[in-house]
Amino acid sequence: MKNNLLISHRWKTPGWVLTIPATLAGLYLLFIEEEFEHLCITVPGWLDTVLWIDGFFLKDTSPTLCLLDEMIAVSLLVGLLLLAFSKEKVEDEWIQRVRLESLQWAILLNAVLLLLFIVFVHGTPFFTVMTFNMFTPLLIFVGRFYYILHLKPLFSKN
Repeated sequence: MKNNLLISHRWKTPGWVLTIPATLAGLYLLFIEEEFEHLCITVPGWLDTVLWIDGFFLKDTSPTLCLLDEMIAVSLLVGLLLLAFSKEKVEDEWIQRVRLESLQWAILLNAVLLLLFIVFVHGTPFFTVMTFNMFTPLLIFVGRFYYILHLKPLFSKN
């Protein structure tokens, strides 16, 4: 069965190169208390009608935006997408089944976690939950897929 959504196997390495540092940097940035002032830019006036910052469209101001968190989020998302949609060297029916089951697990587990967090987390911490929820389905899918594909057979041989 031909799957047109998968990309070449060679994109797996750039996927790992983007995902691992972005995950570590994102967790570090999320849980530290100090404010980072890296990669900050002043927004030019011609972007006033396009950007949405702090709940208001920009009007007659030139705020400073720190883009470090956006760069980390984009790196993590692109890396996870590359990992999730890269072919294996040999794509057979078993790997397709593992992909499907991993996707089903990811969606189900994400929905259960989101439901629990909606019920039990309120206020400002809920924003942190929503931040994690943007990446949770892909993280669960990639984690389970590569666990079943590469780590589980190692444990089964013993």
